[in-house]
Amino acid sequence: MRFVDLFCGIGGFHQALSQLGHECVFACDIDEECRKVYHENWDMTAFNDVRTWSDEIDDHEILCAGFPCQPFSKSGNQLGFEDKIRGTLFAEISKIIRLKSPKYVLLENVANLRTHNTGNTMKTIRSVLQNLGYHVRDRVLSPHEFGIPHHRPRIFIVAINKEKVQNYSKFRFPRVSKKKAEGTHVDTIFDASSEGTISESLQMVLNHWTKFMKKLPKKIKPPSPTWSMEFGRLYDLENIHPVVNLTKRRLCEELAKEGIKVKMSWSKERILQQYPPYIRKMKTVLPKWKKQFIEKNRQFWVDHGKKIGDEWLAETRLLNETYQKFEWHVGSEKSRDVMDYMIHTRPSGIRVSRLNRIPALVAIAQIPIIGPWGRRISPREAANAQSFSSDFKPHDKSSIAFRQLGNSVNVVVIDEVVKRLMVLESIQSPEGILIPQVKHENYSE
Repeated sequence: MRFVDLFCGIGGFHQALSQLGHECVFACDIDEECRKVYHENWDMTAFNDVRTWSDEIDDHEILCAGFPCQPFSKSGNQLGFEDKIRGTLFAEISKIIRLKSPKYVLLENVANLRTHNTGNTMKTIRSVLQNLGYHVRDRVLSPHEFGIPHHRPRIFIVAINKEKVQNYSKFRFPRVSKKKAEGTHVDTIFDASSEGTISESLQMVLNHWTKFMKKLPKKIKPPSPTWSMEFGRLYDLENIHPVVNLTKRRLCEELAKEGIKVKMSWSKERILQQYPPYIRKMKTVLPKWKKQFIEKNRQFWVDHGKKIGDEWLAETRLLNETYQKFEWHVGSEKSRDVMDYMIHTRPSGIRVSRLNRIPALVAIAQIPIIGPWGRRISPREAANAQSFSSDFKPHDKSSIAFRQLGNSVNVVVIDEVVKRLMVLESIQSPEGILIPQVKHENYSE
């Protein structure tokens, strides 16, 4: 079948459909760097703004779009659903559907599209497609549910033309496998030719937290999250917040209770630096949840601080504030060496996770470190996590490649959904007579 690839990015839809034998007749994306990668890999020119070309798109049977989720207007109720989507890129999709009436429409977006604007956005999308004569189904799917070590839940919206597909109501999304989801491992995306190292300063931080974990008794897990800035602290949690509103004298008196020496001659900003960042930046009273985190961390130090040692704590105080926060997400695994796991350096601190799957690729700064590999994953490995073929060429610049791959659809997930659409073709003869359906092991009820 012929398909169009709207908001095509680097071609996840293209690879999935073309490897199933379908032909791309039009592609577009506003991002010039994406268009370059698309052309290099698929030998096809992707046009720019869909709004410029929507009237010139060739006839097609499948419309694919990983469209941007712009806020839909709440106004214009007197004009119905069409007015609610005016000015959005989904309006361009509906315009093309109206002009070309494809057999199938396959849309992809962030999972929380379902709850955006208290569910009204999804309700509008569904209603517009139904008014155009389509049977609509949606499902949130993630690559890890298909055995790929990548946790990336996205919503997939399938619309089937009720006039052109007689057995439209028989469509089912692919059955996901709990066994495959639980059995994933990052080693399956490993690329032997990829290179990289961890900076010496970051390696020292990771070694520091390994020392912390190894000093703990085996059955003891650290607080989640671990805020080492609270270890040994005593400042009041009830009557001084927000601390930014306190006078210098009051700030100094509070710190003196903890044995922290400050001088009235210091600037207020310098005195405030003696408080943790999440305290000095607060503009309201201390929330209950934050107070509970703080109390939990303080009690942890009372119970286990002697085992860890004041020397370790003194070294921690010298770290970047972000690196003074720690999250241990591997349970009671035998090894307590941070480098035996997956590490994420996030604004919320150092996060240590199992090696079963990487999180959604969202930013270059959050690309995970695979401890046993001694480096962050490479763009090639990110492409593997998005199920692109081994001959796919990511962008030459890593930061751009990661952003593009993070915005792409996963090829295997698209492949599985499209195969279920093709089941509808296989059980209908040219005369429109239904043929008994053969049940497939991955065909969900």
